[in-house]
Amino acid sequence: MKHNPLLFLFLSLFLSKGIKAQDTAKSPYKPEYNVLPVVYYLPETGLGFGAAGVVSFRFRNQEPFGKPSQLQLAASFTLQNQILLYLPYRLFWNKDKYLTYGELGFYKYTYNYYGIGPEAPAEDEESYDLIYPRIRSSFLYEFFPSTYIGARYWYDNFNITDVKEDGLLDTANTVGKRGGADGGLGAVINYDSRDNQFYASKGWFVEGVVLPNTKAFGSEFEFLKISIDATKYFNFYKEHILAVNTYAESNIGEVPFYQLAFAGGNKRLRGYYEGRFRDHNAVILQAEYRWMFYRRFGLTLFYGLGNVAPSPADFQLALTKQTFGGGLRFRLSKREKLNIRLDYGISADGASNFYFTFGEAF
Repeated sequence: MKHNPLLFLFLSLFLSKGIKAQDTAKSPYKPEYNVLPVVYYLPETGLGFGAAGVVSFRFRNQEPFGKPSQLQLAASFTLQNQILLYLPYRLFWNKDKYLTYGELGFYKYTYNYYGIGPEAPAEDEESYDLIYPRIRSSFLYEFFPSTYIGARYWYDNFNITDVKEDGLLDTANTVGKRGGADGGLGAVINYDSRDNQFYASKGWFVEGVVLPNTKAFGSEFEFLKISIDATKYFNFYKEHILAVNTYAESNIGEVPFYQLAFAGGNKRLRGYYEGRFRDHNAVILQAEYRWMFYRRFGLTLFYGLGNVAPSPADFQLALTKQTFGGGLRFRLSKREKLNIRLDYGISADGASNFYFTFGEAF
């Protein structure tokens, strides 16, 4: 979403005065809470407002300096009666042997659609309204050092309530243009050797997913989603860190447009609107330089390139998308190294966006 980041940053720094007492807490089991107000304006939604909060903690059956768990909760409302409620979570317990993460949410909102494929023109932008609940949950066990293996379930039920008359979604034969449920149960594997869950300076994080969506699990569409997300962190000098990320996704079968692989948003090719380009396949490469230069304050520079395509054989180098930009960081928790981030991304074709959220992009 395109929020007003300058207002966000001002409010965040104002609230940071209450964080110092949390950082000096002696017990690693004591939860750390942070709450930020949300105020923004979008042409398609009007004025929006709400709040976002995050809590980091450890269960008592963990080691004192084991991996921290995190819960986020955000609620946003607009003057056009739109609602976003979501709860992302990541929980470790029993000496970090068990891990569960995912998201619960309810959304009544307006999104942009540009068509499908790497050449979808910006002038075809149109908006559509939808309502949907979301359940996404992965449950894993550490079978080998730093290696978690388990299952993932997800369920979305998209009720598209309004589309542009005679627009792309109204006239094209697009799978999912009337909405519908998708549900899947599959396998997930994590390799996680990072030295910190929220702001790593060395190590690897790799996630691989194979997720069949079938009628047996509540889906109205039959398709297979396969993805791999891999990041390597390099600490080449004191507080100077380089993070390099590779993301690849392939979807096979009858895939609704809202479950296609995409480029854009606050994690993949920042600068483009989320879903600006979408298709059955995507490959994205990104690098980010990070530097916490003064106490709680840091900055970043990032660059990304990637593309979408109908099949792996159809990727075209000439159509590669490129984005670059920079951002500011403010450390909410010195103990856990949890930051809030404000990024500004620009694409090679002139699109740009601000992003404000908890945690790093990768």
